[in-house]
Amino acid sequence: MKKLFPFFTILILLTATLPSKACYTIAAGKKTTVDGSVLFGHNEDDGGQRLFNFWRVPRINHEPGEVVHLKNGGTTPQVPVTWAYRWIESVNQVFSDYYINEWGVAVASNACPAVKDKLDLTDGGIGFMLRRIIAQRAKTAREGVEIAGKLLDHFGYAAYGRTLSIADPNETWLLAMIGGKHWVAERVPDDKVVLQANIFIIREVNFNDHQNFITSKDNVRDYAVRRGLYDPKSGKPFDFAYTFNRGGSRKFLDRGYDTRQWRGQQLLSGKTTTVAEGRRHGLPFAVTPNRKLTISDLTAVLRDHYEGTPYDVTRDKKGNPNNAGERTICTKTTQHSTVAQLRSELPREIGNVLWLSFGRPDVNTYVPFYLGASDIPSSYHFVPEKITWENSFKYHFNPLPGTFAYQPDRAYWIFNDLENLMGLNYYGTIGEIRRTWGQQEKDAFGYQPALESAAYDLFKTNKPLLIRFLTDYSNSRAQKALRTTVKLTRKIKGEVYQ
Repeated sequence: MKKLFPFFTILILLTATLPSKACYTIAAGKKTTVDGSVLFGHNEDDGGQRLFNFWRVPRINHEPGEVVHLKNGGTTPQVPVTWAYRWIESVNQVFSDYYINEWGVAVASNACPAVKDKLDLTDGGIGFMLRRIIAQRAKTAREGVEIAGKLLDHFGYAAYGRTLSIADPNETWLLAMIGGKHWVAERVPDDKVVLQANIFIIREVNFNDHQNFITSKDNVRDYAVRRGLYDPKSGKPFDFAYTFNRGGSRKFLDRGYDTRQWRGQQLLSGKTTTVAEGRRHGLPFAVTPNRKLTISDLTAVLRDHYEGTPYDVTRDKKGNPNNAGERTICTKTTQHSTVAQLRSELPREIGNVLWLSFGRPDVNTYVPFYLGASDIPSSYHFVPEKITWENSFKYHFNPLPGTFAYQPDRAYWIFNDLENLMGLNYYGTIGEIRRTWGQQEKDAFGYQPALESAAYDLFKTNKPLLIRFLTDYSNSRAQKALRTTVKLTRKIKGEVYQ
């Protein structure tokens, strides 16, 4: 393999402050995990006033001639059938929705500030609808990249810089979009794990390796040459991240790495990149974990505040680690957290599970939602008598009056109440909270083998009963999490205000 040229030069280019829409993703290849699953973790981070709904959208048959209306005015032909999917909707936001469809194709995103140019767009470009179209149409992650790529080549991406992560039960792809009609996608190796924060992390691009790379019709290397960002006569390999990154904090400049990517690689590989190494080479696209990974390994990363490292700003156990000046993986703007457990050796109804923390994960618990379940508890979305998944498309950017009003019987607010209250005495309350959720998660993991054995028997003999079985189990877990949260909140409230 060609030696990459020093990464240090990139540091003088990265001067912008990261936006509040800044997330974190983990993609673990199927050879890195205990059960042979692809594990796909994500923290959704968004500042300001936020509201999230959790929906199940069924399969839909469409009439000939139907079109999809894009937010900026363009249209594209609809397909005959769109797949069922789970949708974590971020109301009134453009770039924060999470999807996982009936085939186990999951889509999440990370803002990655890029070089700016006059965007090459057709009919206003595409942005908000890109992830939804992938979820509606793709049976595999690679197909998701190909679907997205055709749309991007035609419309162009209507923003400056983002990485979509697209996973399925066999593999994960990272699709990095500069803006306009320029993009590249790289496959996560089966024996590696990728940690994606808010910078581009695809490094050397092999344009001849079509198994592991897919690139835009307007070749990104040619585009970089036209822009004067890359000189092919230099003898240096084309490094996508070096060429197009334009985001980063002052700490990134000083250390040579994004601290969240560094910490995730450290936790899962057992190796620590020094500041000197970071300044010289940056961080690799993927690392080899030092053990077979479990869901708990990923949730531990998603809950991390750099504990035990030089960047741990709350070693005195005072204050709240989510509010510290050092940007942590789990932070005050983390709205929800997910780990998709995607397994190809089981029927998709059983093998694909979304573990969802419908709130900040250090304070809340991960609940298993089997994709074979037929519905989601109504408490996980707002004002059910007015807002359904059918009309949510209409009100998404124009919320109904009162949508953001406090509703104490809705999951989003129930989990939010616990976060806000325990933040008044974080280290005085986090111990009991973590013990409580640790036991519930241990129980859920422990029940999985027997539960799935029974589910597989039903799959072979009684499919309708299987669906009911998985629905009852998932929803009972979800409701138990809500009841436990209410109890914890009441207890902590009594302790704080006694």
